Amino acid sequence: MVTDFASLIISWWGLKIATKQADCKNTFGYYRYSVLTALINNVSLITISLFIFYKAVGRFLHPVAVEPKGMIIVATVGLIVNIAIVLNLRQNTNNLNVRSAFLHFTGDALADLGVLLGGIVIIFTGWSKVDTLLSSILACLILKSAVKMTWECLRIFLESVPCNVSIKELRSSILAIDGVQGVTDIHVWSLSQEVTAMTAHAWVTELNKEQTLELLHKIQHTCYEKFGIAHTTIQFEYCACSSCFHNKIDHKKQCSMCIDLCPTG
Repeated sequence: MVTDFASLIISWWGLKIATKQADCKNTFGYYRYSVLTALINNVSLITISLFIFYKAVGRFLHPVAVEPKGMIIVATVGLIVNIAIVLNLRQNTNNLNVRSAFLHFTGDALADLGVLLGGIVIIFTGWSKVDTLLSSILACLILKSAVKMTWECLRIFLESVPCNVSIKELRSSILAIDGVQGVTDIHVWSLSQEVTAMTAHAWVTELNKEQTLELLHKIQHTCYEKFGIAHTTIQFEYCACSSCFHNKIDHKKQCSMCIDLCPTG
């Protein structure tokens, strides 16, 4: 119960902080706080899963007497409470933080279900090791999901390209817009699971002010509608990679952040 309560408090705090408006100290906002709390919850789930598996192995090697009727009563109460919480959380599982809490209580619900089934089996068969077997299966299921979600959190912190975005397809979609002749220096990353940002240089034909605004609007709409990228910073230029620091004659060093292998001068 302590870990359950702590999980809810941590998730609530992360969600609350994440809604704060961006400011001069946090110019990208506070979205990463939600990812941080999701990471904390998932690391705790990994720890709990390993501990459950460790205890299950211990009970298998050194069996202890269990009281099946008490198991059934406690498990039934816990199952009802956890199912109620899971049903409430599942409405917003697109958020990584909520998903971590959802996984936490889903694991608890499955644990209660396992204890309930184990108690019933023990009453009718007397096979006490069924509790150990079910605990081990549960630990493996939770561990697999927690490790996967932990990696999702780490990918966001490492500013990797989101899994749903292909740089090749993104470049092709922008190039398909009339007036765009080239796209370079693309950077795409996630602030959270819901918020993706991008910067890029667009090589365009000579445009007046109105045409520039219209083209920028088309690029922004393409990025959002096809790839879910809501925050874009597009820099227009009149020849390929002309504004890059490392493309100047006196700056020979290749930029390690450029994925286009632009000429160095």
